[in-house]
Amino acid sequence: MHRTLHVRSWASNQGMIERLIMQVFFDSRCRLIAAICILAVGPVWGQNQGQNQGQNQGQRANESAKVEVFPASATKLAKRNQLISLYRPNKIQKRGPNVVLLLADDLGYGDLGIHGSKTIPTPNIDRLGSEGVRFTNAYVTAASCSPSRAGLLTGVYQQRFGFEFNTAGAAITNRYARGLDPEAVTLANALQVAGYRTGMFGKWHLGTQPHLHPMSRGFDAFYGFLAGAHSFLQPEEPEAFHSTVMRGKTAILEPEYLTDAIARETVAFIKKHRSRQFFAYVPFNAVHTPIEATSVYLDRFSETSDPRQRAYNAMTSALDDAVGRILDTLQKQGLEENTMVIFVNDNGGPIYTKVQSNGPLKLGKLFLFEGGIRVPMLIKFPGRIKPSSTFDPMVSTLDLFPTICGIAGVDVPTASKLDGVDLMDFLGTPRSEVPHDCLFWSNGPNTAMREGDWKLVISGKSVWLFNLAEDPGEKHDLSDDHAEKLEHMRAKIKNWRDAMPAPAWPSKPQRRLIQVDGKPYQLNI
Repeated sequence: MHRTLHVRSWASNQGMIERLIMQVFFDSRCRLIAAICILAVGPVWGQNQGQNQGQNQGQRANESAKVEVFPASATKLAKRNQLISLYRPNKIQKRGPNVVLLLADDLGYGDLGIHGSKTIPTPNIDRLGSEGVRFTNAYVTAASCSPSRAGLLTGVYQQRFGFEFNTAGAAITNRYARGLDPEAVTLANALQVAGYRTGMFGKWHLGTQPHLHPMSRGFDAFYGFLAGAHSFLQPEEPEAFHSTVMRGKTAILEPEYLTDAIARETVAFIKKHRSRQFFAYVPFNAVHTPIEATSVYLDRFSETSDPRQRAYNAMTSALDDAVGRILDTLQKQGLEENTMVIFVNDNGGPIYTKVQSNGPLKLGKLFLFEGGIRVPMLIKFPGRIKPSSTFDPMVSTLDLFPTICGIAGVDVPTASKLDGVDLMDFLGTPRSEVPHDCLFWSNGPNTAMREGDWKLVISGKSVWLFNLAEDPGEKHDLSDDHAEKLEHMRAKIKNWRDAMPAPAWPSKPQRRLIQVDGKPYQLNI
């Protein structure tokens, strides 16, 4: 049984106002009233709920974090609804294909069997590659959690919404209404147009206030947490609503190991909606910190002497088991042949934990080198995608939005201006064209671009240029040898970045300079 948690800090008048507005907002029939209420009390909302985030670097006037970034706005909601109204089903389907989108969190690129791991068996994830296609040059849009998810769920570079950095801790995120711009159309919004039931199970990290909640962004069902991290074990004390595990909009105590619970809820959703088309978005928080596992999984790695490495291996094994339960459910329910299953990671494995492996890739999470932004991506779609195939041209998680809309029979309006492409156009008959000539990344003073085989990374005055075809591990900086290429790519990055608005909030104030190949690189989160 799940017990309801009491949300903290309602004693003050400000807390009472916040609670009242939340209750109103949780009633979908009263959202317009809620918007007006929040606009009226916006200056008061959330004051004195935590520490000041520190000094800004002058990137934007509101970066002093004194005002809400995306308060509830009837105008923004109307704009989003207007854009959604332009989405159209392009064919009548008795039963459209189901979609299951599995997202790992901070998984090491080299920690899958299909990528060469010899220490952590991942037979279920590997199975997706053997039964579908493995993308060898797949990228996310950011080297950290929340901006990467914003790009994935919208199909556009998240910088177009000012989503440059992580939203910060849960309390700050909530206090200043940081998250995915309310005008943005999500993949769930688009699929609802075609009659899909939409469910999300796991880590959201795109806003905590009610109008930024998953069930306000196109998801019919939600189980998980709104913040950027959560314990995998049951908390010893009640948590604030913006940090706790929730079912729908109700905070709960989850006694089961969280990776297992996310799989359980996804399986229940699949069984409930087996007779109609559904979209299950499953962003696991495994294997993000805290590094912790139960004895069921720890016992599988009794030969691993380092306790932290043992726990990480166990977490990865639990993630693989969870994927297996979902795949087995699709098979047992007779849904396997009509379901596209996607597995991808939100960014590279961090190097600061000292337990993830990114295999041959350089560095990891937070860096715009390959270890931070190149990720495992596998897609299984029986009858449409050839088993045990590989796709080598570079692709992006930006492509998942148009690809899924394409198989679901949803026409994306030109007004959405997607940056991704439909990958199904490239996975059948061989073509001379590639999905992308260029991909871009931006993170404060750090930018990067890949054009064909060439990759440029810039951090302030530091530059690195690599030829990934000859040097996938980015070991040989060619910036001194190819000045013309460097300037050509630098100009392209500038043009791309100049087309983007300023960041909607600053990076965390704990910015650090790291030496990479003898050159300074500034970490911005």
